[in-house]
Amino acid sequence: MDSITEPNNVRLVETELRGVDIGIIAMNNPHQANCLSSELVSGILAALDDFEEKAVRLVILRAYPNAKVWSAGHNMREIPLDGQDPLTWNIPFERLLHRVRKFPVPVIAMIEGSVWGGACDLAMTCDMVIGATSASFAITPAKIGLAYDAAGLTHFLGVLPLHVIKGMLFSAEPLSAEDAMKFGLLNRLVEPQDLEKVMFQIADTIASRAPKVIRLLKAQLRKLTDGPALNPDDFEEIQQLRREAYRSKDFSEGVNAFFERRVPKFQDT
Repeated sequence: MDSITEPNNVRLVETELRGVDIGIIAMNNPHQANCLSSELVSGILAALDDFEEKAVRLVILRAYPNAKVWSAGHNMREIPLDGQDPLTWNIPFERLLHRVRKFPVPVIAMIEGSVWGGACDLAMTCDMVIGATSASFAITPAKIGLAYDAAGLTHFLGVLPLHVIKGMLFSAEPLSAEDAMKFGLLNRLVEPQDLEKVMFQIADTIASRAPKVIRLLKAQLRKLTDGPALNPDDFEEIQQLRREAYRSKDFSEGVNAFFERRVPKFQDT
């Protein structure tokens, strides 16, 4: 197994080839609950580049074995509080979402443990999601005061019913593995001890199919399910609402409350 490390030699991302056709990327930062820091995200991007060069037929994105948290989402310490847009198109996290969606072969999320915030968005961009009964999914911008972007919302619209998405977003409460299966987020739901076995069975089956057709199907489905285009007036209206949100006192209150481990007191200011 190869690894991608931080300067202090913490192995944030580990990679492995199963045979020659299946690439495995494991997030490996238990001390920070696999939060999507710039360093960890860069490691995943580098692994995807390596696997594309090696012409794998499928990639599995997972946490280290027996993780209680698949990923805690954004590294909150990297979110700006100076009035800048926190989710610009070119930040590492957004580049990872683009890369997974446009990666030429299927990327399958193998989920055990809880999935929070931006990591929930990452799971939605994957082509399939195989989950253990220990999994849960929570998208939390309303809990933090974060002005989420329209592109991120389209990832959910391609996976879940609208009322389920609204419930997740408005409440910021987790969706259980059982409900995730019921609503179509999960392709398979299995007991934790069976997760690897089932995942590799599915991966081996897909890797045995015609690779050119698989690449074509992924490209077709991505194009067919891209979000609807916004007219200029609607885009500007949404951007203005986003600016008001990320420049508000409620945004800094939400982030500060997160670090202080308390319930935020939002004032709509």
